[in-house]
Amino acid sequence: MATLLAIVALSLLIIVHEFGHYICAVATGMKVDRFSVFGIGPVVARLGVWRGTEFVLSAIPFGAYVHIVGMEADDAPSIAVAEGGRPGEVPEHDPNDPTLYRNRPIWARMLAILGGPLANYLTAMVLGFVALTMVGNEVPLSMRVDNVIEPAAQTAGLLAGDELVKIAGDDITGRGTQDKILATTAAHKGETVETVVRRDGQEVALQLPLTAEGKIGIQMSPGEVTRETHPVGVAAKTAVLFPIKFSAFQLDALGKWVTGRIEGKMSGPVGIVREIAKSAERGVEAFLEIAIKMSTLLGLFNLLPLPALDGGRFVFLLWEAVTRRRVTPRIEETVHGIGMLALLGLILWVTIRNDLFSHLFG
Repeated sequence: MATLLAIVALSLLIIVHEFGHYICAVATGMKVDRFSVFGIGPVVARLGVWRGTEFVLSAIPFGAYVHIVGMEADDAPSIAVAEGGRPGEVPEHDPNDPTLYRNRPIWARMLAILGGPLANYLTAMVLGFVALTMVGNEVPLSMRVDNVIEPAAQTAGLLAGDELVKIAGDDITGRGTQDKILATTAAHKGETVETVVRRDGQEVALQLPLTAEGKIGIQMSPGEVTRETHPVGVAAKTAVLFPIKFSAFQLDALGKWVTGRIEGKMSGPVGIVREIAKSAERGVEAFLEIAIKMSTLLGLFNLLPLPALDGGRFVFLLWEAVTRRRVTPRIEETVHGIGMLALLGLILWVTIRNDLFSHLFG
């Protein structure tokens, strides 16, 4: 059930992305002849025609797509969407039709390309606002020991499952518990301090040596938690800023990964669905959190200046805006075609190597 929910959630984020392209294209006077609201590949069901766009379901049940007429070289409508036309009829195609993508002003084409990523960012912000005002988030009131790494802490008797209560006489529970722990240990670097932990409902005092850096040498996770919602103003500001800050963090990490300063592992669709499914099993808050991050990442990924992605198409538009010269459509189409093949190959390789192989064989 969690896996099915994850597939639906990821598909919805892709549908939102395509809807962003659709609404911006239509709003700027472009002709959109087909919107597959669910699935890719061959059409299996036609839902109807509305305002010149045929809405369909496609064979491969994942994602969605929008066909903006005139985006590709020698592009023509795949169905009859003119007034009075019927699905399956191919009308005469006027290359000077002002509703074709390539015949629209550059600002309109830019907006149509950016519409998908913008829709994902807007969705992330709306989900964030809902999460903060209606669901709330868990606030740790204490920290629990997950794993004891430092040998000295093991010798002192610290055990996994212990809940930290006091360090050097300071109460480290309540709001901001993790910050309290860090501040207290930093003030007693290299010292042996009395540490009180809660174990099996009883408080136990230990003489715990801290490292020269002021660390206990443990891995921690929240112990006692409380849930709280946020005022509308605070939630709105946080919801708007989070996707922006998260994108900046991801770009910084990507730069470090590309230059070899940090290690990382890419995930394909299978791995992404698996992570969403895990979050769904942890509850509504975790599910909304990963949905917000996935929507942001989908928007960010498509903004990368790579062929076949929205960012790659936007680069060509920027070139046209600066030089006042349009790149030959056939050349641009070839670049995006090669980019799409490379992207599909990368997704396939990542899916097999990182998602399937590592999952099956560890």
